[in-house]
Amino acid sequence: MKDIISIGGQTGGPHDGGIKSIKVDLFKILKKYCESTYCREIDQYAPVLRVDGTITKFGPEGITRLRFSRKKRYITVDIQIPEDVWQPKSKNELKLYLSEKLRDSIEVCVRRLKKDNLDVNETKLFSEIDAAIKEFNQIDYEGVG
Repeated sequence: MKDIISIGGQTGGPHDGGIKSIKVDLFKILKKYCESTYCREIDQYAPVLRVDGTITKFGPEGITRLRFSRKKRYITVDIQIPEDVWQPKSKNELKLYLSEKLRDSIEVCVRRLKKDNLDVNETKLFSEIDAAIKEFNQIDYEGVG
């Protein structure tokens, strides 16, 4: 079975402020809580982090490039994070930022599915996502170590 919410990522340089490891923790907690896409036509929500670095820039901050593949049964968006957004943040601030952007990205996906007249039980979906985010946001990255 596929993961209900995967989180891909691409960084534009060797440093990302710890986003990669934070992303993995968020993914693991989402996996624990999210039981279904709550949409019969898809198997997976697949947001992708595009984190600017010294080598590659992905564009302005935002949720972009929404793609819906009925054939492959997934929907994806890019979450673009410029350097000037992530660099000044602590790991705990990045954690909160990523969880907010992840939720926003799933909202964008759900709006698209509904625009295509697909049924999505967003109440159940966001109940599970919010429970996962609540647990995730309790992690203290700065107290670890």
